[in-house]
Amino acid sequence: MTRRKLIILAGALLCLIAAGTGYYLYNKPRTSAAESHTDKHISAQQLYEEFSSNEQQANSNYVNKVVEVKGTVTDIQKTGASISVLLAGQGNGGVNCSIAPGEEEQLPKIGESVLIKGLCTGMLMDVSIVDATIINNK
Repeated sequence: MTRRKLIILAGALLCLIAAGTGYYLYNKPRTSAAESHTDKHISAQQLYEEFSSNEQQANSNYVNKVVEVKGTVTDIQKTGASISVLLAGQGNGGVNCSIAPGEEEQLPKIGESVLIKGLCTGMLMDVSIVDATIINNK
């Protein structure tokens, strides 16, 4: 084989390996927060207080971490296919948990105490938890 053919063959092989790896990563199943290890256990009121008092410190402690939050349900909002459960915080604020698809049958009632696991994304008006799963409602 000539040197030129060897270079073309090596380049084609590298392209094939890169395409195969990309295809595998694209089709790899996503790990949900429910299947992930819990990083922090905290009450909804304490989580809200920490974000209210020092948002920068709370961001480093909780953002992009899987948390289990225990609190009292103050509101449930259904918008199309998405469902949000608001847990009581302090004053008018709280912890807004966006429920993962397929969890609709376990929805708690307003006033119930509930334990929810999900990924913390920070604070806008409320502390946001996404990909949330209801662990128990007692």
